[in-house]
Order: sequence, then structure tokens, then C-alpha cells
Amino acid sequence: MARFTRADAVTQALLSPLIPVFYHSEGPYARRVLQACYEGGVRLFEFTNRGPNAFNIFADLQQFVEAEYPDLLLGAGTIYTVEEAERFIAAGADYIVQPIIGADVARLCQQQDLAWLPGVSTLNEIYQAEQLGAAFAKLFPASVLGPDYLKAVRGPLPQVRFMVTGGIQPTPEAVAAWMQAGATCVGVDSRLLKTDDPAALTAQVRQLLAAMKPEVV
Repeated sequence: MARFTRADAVTQALLSPLIPVFYHSEGPYARRVLQACYEGGVRLFEFTNRGPNAFNIFADLQQFVEAEYPDLLLGAGTIYTVEEAERFIAAGADYIVQPIIGADVARLCQQQDLAWLPGVSTLNEIYQAEQLGAAFAKLFPASVLGPDYLKAVRGPLPQVRFMVTGGIQPTPEAVAAWMQAGATCVGVDSRLLKTDDPAALTAQVRQLLAAMKPEVV
């Protein structure tokens, strides 16, 4: 039984819309980064399947999360095949992120009631992702497409929730612009974050989250 449902992922993304997109080959370092992000307010964290030891680090990180941060959703990113998705879900993945649209992975996530975030760029892809049950359409590469592109595609597809990711600078101005354009959440490449100093990373995450939340009038 999964710790979190698709609906849980949506709820947490609305409350805490910054998602670090992270990979590191050393477990202790990964834990420190995750801890600093959590203390800054992050509640969805994506660990990408991009290195030879990615699965083992993910499994270690998932055990750490379950023990220390039971309200944090740890997702597996850069998942291409249903076999990869099954393996990471068995290790406790709370959501699955794809660079592409994999209908078989979509079905698996639907069966498990897990959030599925497929990569999209065009209107056809966004529509296909929505029809297959995406919790969020992952707009990529966001830095190339820009906030104005998101505004334009949301016109004919206003019901779709978007996670925007790919080269977004971790500045208050940048993340706020994406939220104003209609993003539900923003994925920030952890290489752009101040990951060498946990206290600075926590402060940076807090600053970014503050910029993403709508002002109360």
C-alpha cells in the first residue's frame, strides 16, 4: 500500500509548490540536501534515475524519509519504462516523473493510485497526458519555452495542472513568474541551488516558497 495517493500529491503540491529535482551518487550527501530542503518547506522531492547507483541511493533515501519525514513525498524521476517504474514503486516511490509520455507507466500509476507526471511540450502532448490521467503535465524544457508559452497553452486547456521544470533559475522573480503564468508547481534543478551549505539552502528554499505563494489581500 502506497504512503500517498495521487490526490495527496496534488494537495501537497498546492501547499508547497517548489520541487527540487535532484541526483547525487552519495547517500549521506543526498540525505543532507533533502533535510535542508525539508526544513525550508519542501514537501515534494524528486530524485532522478540518472546514475548507475541511482536506485540504491533512492531506496536508502526513501527509508530515511519514511523514518524522519513522514509527510514528505519522495518521487522517482527520469523513468522511461514500466519495469523501471515498478522497481522504484516497490522501493517506495510516492510519485513517478517521466521525460516522455509512457501509456504503460500511466496505467501502472493509475492502478497504484500514484501521481504520474509525464514530460510534455506541445498541445497534443499536454492533451494526451491529461487523457491518460496525469496528475500534472511536466512542461519541459521550461526555460526554453518560457512563462508566456504556458499562459498560451493554458487557454485551450485550463483544467490541466502543470509542473514546469528544466533550467529554471532559482530566484524569487523566476519562480513567481511561472506561478503567475499558471503553473501549479515548479521543479528546480538542484545543481542551481546552494547545496554546499545546508543553512543557505534552507534559507533559499524558504525565500523561493514565499515568492510562489499568492499575496493575501
